[in-house]
Amino acid sequence: MSFLVEVEHRFRAVQGLPSPVRALKGLPLLAPGAGVEVIVRAGVAFEDEQLTERGWFFDTDAATAEVVNCCSGLDERPWTELFEFRPTFELVARHLFARLAPRLPQLAHVAIRDVDFGVTTTYRPPGP
Repeated sequence: MSFLVEVEHRFRAVQGLPSPVRALKGLPLLAPGAGVEVIVRAGVAFEDEQLTERGWFFDTDAATAEVVNCCSGLDERPWTELFEFRPTFELVARHLFARLAPRLPQLAHVAIRDVDFGVTTTYRPPGP
């Protein structure tokens, strides 16, 4: 891999699961409706020889629009109400990867950053 370009979308989300991090620090649970700042990043990997005459491989504006569309609604309700599975950052990152992969050729990873707690969870599909 010669290049890795990331696009991102930032929003506030309510995961809806109890936080062992907050419990360990003796912090109270998040108030109902309170969320954390989240950044979802999608990384696309490509090689030198894939650069076009214009010097780029893909349209980052279009890729950002795909990420925003994929994350649509994740800021509206607690994730425990939105997903059929337990919405850990690991499982949500894998879910978003599966949704984005058909739309973003050569998608290398999806990362979810919890800005408030300084934690990033990255999903990379199994490789050869």
